[in-house]
Amino acid sequence: MRNIIEIKDLCVNYKISSNEKIYALKNINLNIKKGETVAVVGESGCGKSTLAVSMIKLLPENAEIFGSIKIDNEEILDKNNQQLLDIRGKKIGMIFQEPGASLNPVFSIKEQIEETIKIREKISNKDVLKNIGLNLLKEVGIKDEKRVYESYPHQLSGGLQQRVMIAIALSLSPEILVADEPTTSLDVTVQAQIIELLKKLKIKRNLTTILITHDLHLALELCERIVVIYAGEIVEDGFIRSAKDAHHPYTKALFEIIPDIKKKIKKFKVIKGEFPDMKENFKNCSFSGRCEFSKAKCRRYQPEVVRVGKNYVKCFYPLKG
Repeated sequence: MRNIIEIKDLCVNYKISSNEKIYALKNINLNIKKGETVAVVGESGCGKSTLAVSMIKLLPENAEIFGSIKIDNEEILDKNNQQLLDIRGKKIGMIFQEPGASLNPVFSIKEQIEETIKIREKISNKDVLKNIGLNLLKEVGIKDEKRVYESYPHQLSGGLQQRVMIAIALSLSPEILVADEPTTSLDVTVQAQIIELLKKLKIKRNLTTILITHDLHLALELCERIVVIYAGEIVEDGFIRSAKDAHHPYTKALFEIIPDIKKKIKKFKVIKGEFPDMKENFKNCSFSGRCEFSKAKCRRYQPEVVRVGKNYVKCFYPLKG
């Protein structure tokens, strides 16, 4: 299967003053095959969302970006805003976190769906537009689609708002769907429904799906392949289904902080230590200050990526599993 996404040596910095930067992503190398379902997992602030928006070059003005991002063998970082219109929406559909903040409160759902299709697909017939819009809402599991179509965002629940966002993301029939924390503001029952919906849409539309999440439960529910990011770096990439498959100490720690619901006494673990200062472009292992297996070498040098079983791990002393 061919690579639909190829990211090489990607670095993203945010300038916060004349002599200060936040090093959000550092030397990211990532290939994703057409039809794959991949989760990008890590703590808040690790660079997951920056990676997502980098794929459509939707970074803020204070961002510096280096390296290469190819979608279907086309270099994204060289394109201007006009050229990016053929990528955003048409090649990659994006579902952002917090649907209530992403939907425009002064326009109806009908206007927001139809405007996207009208401008990008050059369709002006009102009946055709309405038919496409209603079918999109039905496809994402909205049963009273006519009411929702005429509603404003504030009149809808969080779950319905997210389904509308998914419909908009699919409106231009993209090959790739990126879901950035799609269930963050939703209750547990609705989270499960959204994940089931994404599974069905992936199969029906033959989508390449990328889930950005801090929730390892969701990642394991939807994705076969897990990419673990820590402090702006990919520390493990592979087919991870349980703690036994984790070869990086950080991946292992992520599994350990998940509470065991079968036990009567609930003990919540935390990853000891503090997340590193992203203003520092450190030369040692970024996880060495929190790692129970850390040695002097880890605190002085930065490890290379090595292969352990089927996984790629950035660690001097990878776990055997």
